[in-house]
Amino acid sequence: MSRVHLWPASLTGRITLVLLVAVLVEFAGTVLVFGEAERLLLRTGQAQRVAEQVVAAEQVLGPLPPAVRAKAAPGLSTRHVAFAASATAPPVRPQSDVTRAALAAMLDWEPTLQKDALRVGLSQGKFGGRRLEGGVRTDDGSWILFRSREPVSHWHASLRWIASLVMLATAVLLVAVLLVRTMAAPLRALSSAADRIGLSPQPILIEPGGPQEMRRLAEAFNAMQSRIGELIDSRTEALLAVSHDLRTPLSRLKLRLHGRLREGDQEAMQDDLAEMQAMLDSLLTYLSHGADGQTPVRTDLAALLRSVAANAEAVGHHVDTMGVEAPLHATVDAGAIRRAVTNLVENAFRYAGDAVLSLRTDGAHAIIAVRDHGPGIPAEQLPHVTAPFFRGDLARARDTAGMGMGLAVVERVAQQHGGSLQLGNATPGLRAELFLPLDR
Repeated sequence: MSRVHLWPASLTGRITLVLLVAVLVEFAGTVLVFGEAERLLLRTGQAQRVAEQVVAAEQVLGPLPPAVRAKAAPGLSTRHVAFAASATAPPVRPQSDVTRAALAAMLDWEPTLQKDALRVGLSQGKFGGRRLEGGVRTDDGSWILFRSREPVSHWHASLRWIASLVMLATAVLLVAVLLVRTMAAPLRALSSAADRIGLSPQPILIEPGGPQEMRRLAEAFNAMQSRIGELIDSRTEALLAVSHDLRTPLSRLKLRLHGRLREGDQEAMQDDLAEMQAMLDSLLTYLSHGADGQTPVRTDLAALLRSVAANAEAVGHHVDTMGVEAPLHATVDAGAIRRAVTNLVENAFRYAGDAVLSLRTDGAHAIIAVRDHGPGIPAEQLPHVTAPFFRGDLARARDTAGMGMGLAVVERVAQQHGGSLQLGNATPGLRAELFLPLDR
């Protein structure tokens, strides 16, 4: 037996159902309010008609003798009210909001009626419906009885109202479905694009449209696709680069293993293995960077740079510092920033033999700069030096230490912090600037 779900599964169905229920509740409330107002007006008008005719009957029948009054009373009846005369008071009926309202309306409309001489109640009619009945006491103590011929108004759902409700609900349903489907179109496009991720070599981008929130969601989805594409490209480039660099030491190992070992070959093979190990370690460092990162905390960048300079001094490298005396705080991953700055300082000593470490701010960013006085980098190579395993030495010579991963790691750290790495030649030397957003 299949289970029936009253709550629609689609967003269009749910919003439409909510709108339809809201309209139905509003319509029902309107019917109740206006229906009650209509009933109140009808009851008031009915009580006023009864009051007018009771006063007229009292004026006509009051002066008559009791015997004559009993015969004359029915003759004063109208299509609205029936009259009779009696020596005894009418029966006391249970009071309700309707009878109290009718009594108040009759006394308000005809102040000549005395409250203590007027009784009002409700009786059940022969053909259904409740009717006003009661009596007014005359001067001689007898009573003039009255009974309305019209039933007290009550609400009933007419076919016209039911038809209006059905037509209104249908119109709301059609309009709601059309509007909600139009509003939900960007969500359907986003869902369709998400299903195609990984099945196409190109990024799956969607055109922003619809409400502001939908446009922002589409823009965020496209930005995510761009970041994923850049991440995959950088990983692919790193793997291609290390596979290319591994071929040379692997070829040397094959030649030595298939030939006759000569003096010094064992040491050379160990060097090749160490070089391959260094390449793999650099690749793993680059690929796993940020996976084990620490939670960003508010850090004094000036104190961090002083620590980096002190570590360099400990291994025999003198680092000049500028602007690192006054505290400058930013929320960063301190370990990642320390590794990035250390890479820049080590590069400066490796290629130039000196390093100047400085810190300043432009108001929105903290700028960590490392300057050396070496040969710099050819202008045509500057856009490529942050690529993984890129090395600028001629013919990728092996007499230069390093695997070409230092600047790639620094740029990755900057991007993860919402900043950037900017490189430029000085006169002479190279200037590397790490821009990090400041707290706002």
